[in-house]
Amino acid sequence: MSAVTPPVSRFGFLNGTGITRLRREGAIAPIGAFVIFFVVYVAINPSLLTRFQLQTAANLVVPLALVALGQLIIVLVGGIDISIGAIMSLSNVVFAVQMETMPVPVAILIGLATGLACGLFNGLLVAYGGFPAIAVTLASAFIFGSLSREVLDAPGGGITKEFYLATSGELLPFLPIALVWLAVVAVLLWLLLQRTALGRHIYGVGSNMESVRAAGLNARLTKLIAFGLSGVLVSIGAILLAGSTVTGDPRSGDPYLLSSIAAVALSGAAFTGGRGSIIGTILAACTLGLIGNLLFFAGINSYWQYVISALIIVAVVGIPVVWRRVAFAVKGARS
Repeated sequence: MSAVTPPVSRFGFLNGTGITRLRREGAIAPIGAFVIFFVVYVAINPSLLTRFQLQTAANLVVPLALVALGQLIIVLVGGIDISIGAIMSLSNVVFAVQMETMPVPVAILIGLATGLACGLFNGLLVAYGGFPAIAVTLASAFIFGSLSREVLDAPGGGITKEFYLATSGELLPFLPIALVWLAVVAVLLWLLLQRTALGRHIYGVGSNMESVRAAGLNARLTKLIAFGLSGVLVSIGAILLAGSTVTGDPRSGDPYLLSSIAAVALSGAAFTGGRGSIIGTILAACTLGLIGNLLFFAGINSYWQYVISALIIVAVVGIPVVWRRVAFAVKGARS
């Protein structure tokens, strides 16, 4: 628990404390990577700054950012969720099917409940069953994936144009509404993790389980809630994806599993738990989107795009590690 330092200022990210927190959470590297790749992208493809391209890019990146945030929550408690793509697919098709017969608010609640139920299913087996998270979520990925194909065996559903405009249109010129939804979710999640006891417990479970138990806190319940919260975040991404594509697809979540893990890795989070940044994860997801689009516009073969993307991720993650080791070696040599 001592590894988690509560904010000391209402506007912590505007002062030295905020910078220190970002550095401690490993968010400096993804922030720098995003700035660099954004500048490079705009220099190569200035059309990104047009209203249509900006809206299209936002609709592509926002679902990934939300799924990556869901993966981040699991990583914070020391786990990893292999079923996260399947949860997205199931929430996506359940919501799309419910839109055919139910009012929009009810369909949204059912979609969110689907993600919550999937997360709690995993959480119960991991927290109270004592099974490894990677084994549980690998098995549940097959279960949730099969259920999504039972609900909808081909792309379809009842997504309306009005829902598309409400989730994927423009709130104001050059302000995609998908970014607004992402900002709302990110702020609420930041407040939860930084300003509540539950948030401190989530960080604590991942960083020092023994201290949490010694303090008399319920580590199992914290893990269960973390998995449930992750499922809700993923289902929000699934609903926004359904809105932007105007359809439900039983395979819609398949590309998001590896991408979400890559985004969390690029964000500087510790896969041993206890360290991770919301802003770093969001910008890492945006960076992955920029890299993919940049390589596409450069005309690079799709097979090599994956290789180059992987090398860039390794570089962004590895450079700070190498820099720290070199600085430590130089300091040791001087002393």
